Amino acid sequence: MITVAYVCCHSSVPVPPVRRSRLSRLKADGRQKVKTWKLGRLAVLCCLIAASPYGLASDGGTTTLTITGNIVEPECEINDNQQIVVNFGEVLTTRIDGANYETPIVYTLKCTNLLRNTLKINLKGNGASFNGQLFTTDVTGLGIKVYDASKTTIAPNSGVLSFTYAENKPPALYAVPVMQTNASLPDGAFNGSATMVFSYQ
Repeated sequence: MITVAYVCCHSSVPVPPVRRSRLSRLKADGRQKVKTWKLGRLAVLCCLIAASPYGLASDGGTTTLTITGNIVEPECEINDNQQIVVNFGEVLTTRIDGANYETPIVYTLKCTNLLRNTLKINLKGNGASFNGQLFTTDVTGLGIKVYDASKTTIAPNSGVLSFTYAENKPPALYAVPVMQTNASLPDGAFNGSATMVFSYQ
C-alpha cells in the first residue's frame, strides 16, 4: 500500500553526508561507521521499495458485477371486466331501515403476478349529503350502505377493507338502502354508483 511505503520513508532516520573533515573521527570509532552505513542503506532500501511496483501487495483484481431482473406488472381482473350490478328489486319506503333489502355484491376477482397476497379494497364515490358513511343516489334522502361480512361499513373514499387474496374467493360485500330520517321518497327507480379499487396493503 502506498500509505505504508510513505510512512516507512518518512519514519527513517536521516543520514548526514560523510565529509572528509569528519573521517578522522569516524576512523576512531569503526563501529559508529558501520552503524551509520547500515542506517543509510536501510533508508535507501525503504525508498526503493516505495518506488518499486513489486515491493507492495497488490490491491487485487477487478471484475464486473452484472445485475439483471425482470419487471412484471401485477394485474387484477374484477368481475371479468364487466360492470357489477346490485339490484334491490321492489323496495317499500316503509320497510327501508338499513337492514331490510340487504343484497350481496356478487363479483369475481382474479389476480396474477402479485408480489404479495395482502390486498385492500377502497370504494370511490360521492357520499350522501345526510350521512357521509353512505353512497349517494339520484333520489334525495336515500343512500346506500356498503359493508363486509363483519358488518363493518366501508365509507366512500376513506373506507378500507384489508384481506388476503385467494383465487375465486373475493371478500364478501353487501349493500343495503338507507333512508334519511323523516324523508319523503318519491315512487320510481333509484340509482347509485361507486368505483371499486384494489391495491397492496
